[in-house]
Amino acid sequence: MADASVKEKHNGIPVPEEGTPEFARMNKMVRVAIPIVLVIFTMGVLQQQAFGMIYVNIGDQLGQKNLAPLITSLPGIVLGIVCVIYGSLGDFVSLKKMMLIGTVVFILGSILGCFGTLNIWLVIAARVLQSAGWQVSGSIFLVLVSKYVEKRKRVIWYGVFVAVFRFAAALGVFLAGYMTLLDWRWLFAIGILAVFLLPFLAKNLPDEHAEGAKIDIAGFVLIGLFAACVTMFFTDISWGWGIASVVSLVAFVVYIFKAKNPFVTPELFKNPAFDMTMIVIFVGYFFSYTLNAGVNNIGLNVYHIDSSKVSNLLVWSIILAAVMGFVAGPIIQRIGRKASIILALTCMGGGLILLAFLIPAGKVWALAVAPCLYYFGTSFFYQPIVDTATLTVEAEESGRVLGFNDLIQAITGSIGVALFGQVMANGALGSGSLAGTEQGLASTYANVFMIGGVVILVALVIFLFSMKMIYSHSRAPED
Repeated sequence: MADASVKEKHNGIPVPEEGTPEFARMNKMVRVAIPIVLVIFTMGVLQQQAFGMIYVNIGDQLGQKNLAPLITSLPGIVLGIVCVIYGSLGDFVSLKKMMLIGTVVFILGSILGCFGTLNIWLVIAARVLQSAGWQVSGSIFLVLVSKYVEKRKRVIWYGVFVAVFRFAAALGVFLAGYMTLLDWRWLFAIGILAVFLLPFLAKNLPDEHAEGAKIDIAGFVLIGLFAACVTMFFTDISWGWGIASVVSLVAFVVYIFKAKNPFVTPELFKNPAFDMTMIVIFVGYFFSYTLNAGVNNIGLNVYHIDSSKVSNLLVWSIILAAVMGFVAGPIIQRIGRKASIILALTCMGGGLILLAFLIPAGKVWALAVAPCLYYFGTSFFYQPIVDTATLTVEAEESGRVLGFNDLIQAITGSIGVALFGQVMANGALGSGSLAGTEQGLASTYANVFMIGGVVILVALVIFLFSMKMIYSHSRAPED
């Protein structure tokens, strides 16, 4: 007879019931593992944010301006693909093995990047390897928290996750500007330090796996193809990628209906609470990859300052978000998920619109003050929306939900930066703006940020109309 302390499920690694000795054992182990995993995550985020800000500078140095966007866009596509794979695998395979393999890949990418001055394709390949490797740490952190941390403490840990992300992002933005004055290859060298953490990861991560579970390679390939095709469509805007997106999506849908043991079943997508939560995430994060690049463009082309000065101004808003990440958890516990998400989306959308209107006021107001409102909002968005998403399914399926959450964030951010990036690069929408900016690039940037703000406010409207249904289908209905 099965141990009553463990839920008997055939859809993932059995999760011990909270309050049992087995849960306490796993909880003790992950409390040691989580900080180590977060160190790897910090290294990856630092480099993601840094290279996302200075890829133009690298392209100029290597004489490949036209290929420079690939330093950000290709790793973004890979990130979207591996997110759903890692999150889903976290329900079935050993977290220890996943983390060790991912960290080794991250280290190899860091070593390769140190030779990036030889060819821009080495830089691109290095960033792809780094992205594929470091994302394991983010996925595993979320799986550990969703499965082996007490329910009442999860939102606090999600807050720590956001805070660490923001501190790493702030450090990345800060270092990026100065590395353009020194040598950007030092950013890659930072990742090599992860080699010293491998023994600690091997000792303190769970090594359980689902009995008889088989990795659904075909399902992962199909969802990966769809993620890549849809991102490339919005990057290249060609019929070929559009058709490929539709074909790969249809193939994936047909597959999960016909396959014997797909990694995700059609029932997940028939869950209205899950579906609406994913839609809110998609719309809410649409501008997430565009903000830093947009601010850098404003600094370079409107105020005519270099990237190091831009980073000095922008970094304070990111630090604010990091600090709020540590204190937001208890606040969210007090005011509830619904109120937190409403507050977050209001501040995020309002912050982008405010930035547009403050461009004529000068660089400090536009690049240092206005982004604070947006980043303040992000501190109250991630924790409750992720917690809401995982509670729309059973605990054994939380890894797959986290994977789709990360996938959607990566896809929507990549789509947003592809569309808005083209507008900014082409100087479109520059005839004037409601913000009172001069014709030209200043108006282009103001209009881009205003559109981005409106998009996020649309996410708020969607959530307001669907939140009653979402929480009525949740394992922990909102009070």
